[in-house]
Amino acid sequence: MGLTFADRLNMVFAAFLQPPNEIGERVEWTNTQVVRAMEHLHGRPICTVGHLRSLRNGSRTKPSVEIASSLARTFEYLSRTEPEPGRASALAAYLVLDPAEGRAEDLDTIRGIHSQLEQAIAVRDSRPQVVGIMARLGDLEDEESLQAVEALVEQLGQEEKSRRGMLRRRR
Repeated sequence: MGLTFADRLNMVFAAFLQPPNEIGERVEWTNTQVVRAMEHLHGRPICTVGHLRSLRNGSRTKPSVEIASSLARTFEYLSRTEPEPGRASALAAYLVLDPAEGRAEDLDTIRGIHSQLEQAIAVRDSRPQVVGIMARLGDLEDEESLQAVEALVEQLGQEEKSRRGMLRRRR
């Protein structure tokens, strides 16, 4: 698992794609688009396109905390996943924490977030409609709603298993 800043930043670029274009494809944000969005969000330039390119290709390995946290905030803004006020940003932790200098729990945090991003990419790339459902489920907080969703998923799973069994018997 790559844990250099370049690896983590490129994982963020891969995970947080642009909205679908006119033919329904989702592509990565360009370095220029990200730098412009950073400037828009912060009201001033944070880094140049060349600096971001150097961070992505690994020729610059240690961004300032300001740049790393600005990148996280920018991707959250671009993907409309900004945390609520007062809530910590997992993406900021992923980019700001340095596994080479961090404590064991920092490394665990980075690995956990990295794994979640890999899983999200795998789900998105294999079954796009699942992503929308998962995103909407993430907004549910009421215990009763979560239990209802769990029961519905269980019921649908049983029905699907039953249908698959019926199809096998017909063959």
